[in-house]
Amino acid sequence: MKLKMLTLTALAGIVLTACTSAPKIPPLATGVLQEVQNLEVYPETTNNKAKLTKFTDKCVIEFTGNLATGKSVEQWSFKGLTLISGGSATFAQDGSSTAANFDLHAAEVQKNFLILRNHFHKDALAQCN
Repeated sequence: MKLKMLTLTALAGIVLTACTSAPKIPPLATGVLQEVQNLEVYPETTNNKAKLTKFTDKCVIEFTGNLATGKSVEQWSFKGLTLISGGSATFAQDGSSTAANFDLHAAEVQKNFLILRNHFHKDALAQCN
């Protein structure tokens, strides 16, 4: 009986120690900094919006808009003035979809990123450094 009680006490102590010493994992997102709607973009979309979200190590702009043939979603990750990644997915009305990563070194990609980024307030963008 004493051995059983001693074993249960030891196990409870181990479990308690494991729970209290587990590392704290910070949240990945710290929140949406700003959202803008009805942007003038090319190709032309309707009911479009772009959302700037701050993460612990970067910011992400997510753009969504309706094309004549379906819906387009773009994501741009950056820190400060540096573009980290970018890509798009298009969802056609027939149920098919396509996805592509952007060539970050292409001048047109850089230009499109800057145009999109400039739709956000400078105070919101300052939090992305």
